[in-house]
Amino acid sequence: MKALIWLRNQILMNNKNLLIQILLPYILVLLYKNFMDATGMELMFVCLSMAISMSIGNMISTIIAEEKEKNTLKTLLLSGVRYSEYIFSVLIHPIIITAITMILFPILTDTKLEGLLVEYTVVMFLTSLSVMLINMCIGLLSETQSKAQINGLPITFIVALLPIFSGMKEGFEKIVGYSFMGAYTDFFTKSGFSLDDHSIKVLLLWNIVLGWLTIVSIKKSKSVGKNSKKVNLSSFQLFLVK
Repeated sequence: MKALIWLRNQILMNNKNLLIQILLPYILVLLYKNFMDATGMELMFVCLSMAISMSIGNMISTIIAEEKEKNTLKTLLLSGVRYSEYIFSVLIHPIIITAITMILFPILTDTKLEGLLVEYTVVMFLTSLSVMLINMCIGLLSETQSKAQINGLPITFIVALLPIFSGMKEGFEKIVGYSFMGAYTDFFTKSGFSLDDHSIKVLLLWNIVLGWLTIVSIKKSKSVGKNSKKVNLSSFQLFLVK
């Protein structure tokens, strides 16, 4: 696990594009706050979904696709790395970023969460986890980084824009309610939101299904690796040396 986490640290520190993606939502918050004179729940509703899609989701698909393109993923799985170890090593940094974002965004947007702190924590964590798992599946099923970025664009737009469009057209709100962004939308737009709402149950179901799809995708990557005649050992050698 230490070696896997070290590998993730090196990827993040050496990839400026990922660092920009992580910082971009914070820059947007400051721009909206100063130039649009918006604060509170409304501002966080617009900007937090962007943070989930850009800072948390895209990072996962990019890292996995890069490892798959360089055959590092196959090498790791064939060397005995457990599925749970690989999944945790991929998710640990996005989870940390999620926690930081959940703490900083209410401060940056001057949002008061008295009486809603538990609901806010549960909804944001489960929603972020869904986006993480979706992007993990995209990265595992994409052959190259460019394909992962293209395949991930619809998810990026859905996460960032679907909550905003939910109240613009009659009937569209019901579709959003059955999506993984339903609980997020209900938390910011409905008064009296609670953890017993239907959208929370739908979100939990999404996480279960996406977790299963992630395991299937990793197994598929390993089976493809077994049938491959050429394996790039340079990354694994570096992995062992470290």
